Amino acid sequence: KEAALPESGFVEIADPALLTETLCVHEERVVARDNTIRLGKLTLQLPAGSDRPHYVKAKVSAHVYPDGTMAVFRGPRRIADYGADGQIVGDAIEQAA
Repeated sequence: KEAALPESGFVEIADPALLTETLCVHEERVVARDNTIRLGKLTLQLPAGSDRPHYVKAKVSAHVYPDGTMAVFRGPRRIADYGADGQIVGDAIEQAA
């Protein structure tokens, strides 16, 4: 059957990063006494933040992206980015999400 309208029903995404953030897996964790969290078989070491030296016992959100990279957030603040191997990637200083 022919389409009722000739134009496409699909629209271009204005910000692809927003889609990636929406489609990632979010997992809540509590930071261990050694300032790490476990995510699957990986142990992620959290770096000291600009406002605090550690995150022990803090609740954080780990985001696992479709490409295997990860990020850890405390509220809206991004604590660090990680490669698929669990190593910190880029600037480890907190930044707004």
